[in-house]
Amino acid sequence: MSYQDPYAPQDAYAPQQQPGNSAVPGTPAYTQPGAYGQPGAYPPQQQPYGQPGAYPPQQQPYGQPGAYPPQQQNYASAPMRSINPWANRALISGAISIVLAVLKLFSNIGYAGLITGAFAIYRGITALVLANRIPGKPGRIQAILAIGLGVLAWLLVLLSLGLRGAGGL
Repeated sequence: MSYQDPYAPQDAYAPQQQPGNSAVPGTPAYTQPGAYGQPGAYPPQQQPYGQPGAYPPQQQPYGQPGAYPPQQQNYASAPMRSINPWANRALISGAISIVLAVLKLFSNIGYAGLITGAFAIYRGITALVLANRIPGKPGRIQAILAIGLGVLAWLLVLLSLGLRGAGGL
């Protein structure tokens, strides 16, 4: 009686155990059930509904009573939102020009409010023209605000110049 370790490495090209031969003595040999045929044998062909040459039943086309309608995916639930990056840039330029104009009003640091104010006005007009070309006019309000902030920055800087020249501040 020889003991064979089931976990020992095996040769991949070694002959395989045939059905009916048991590796362990005293255990029943494996046999194939009778429902399976010999290897390579085809199963007997069955005719549908027992009638030779009969066609399978026709499937019901869509729209027949009792059938559920096909579900459609609604991919357009959220409309595409168009954006206007020029309007965002113009509004940021307008905010910066106001900050610099207020600094000019209270101190004598330069004329950066005039430059950024002009830049905000230019970008605001460009954004407004672009907003009128895009459906839905995105960024229109931002562009108008940027133009207004640019003009306000110009007025603050000119007011500062007028106060400094008249009062000698």
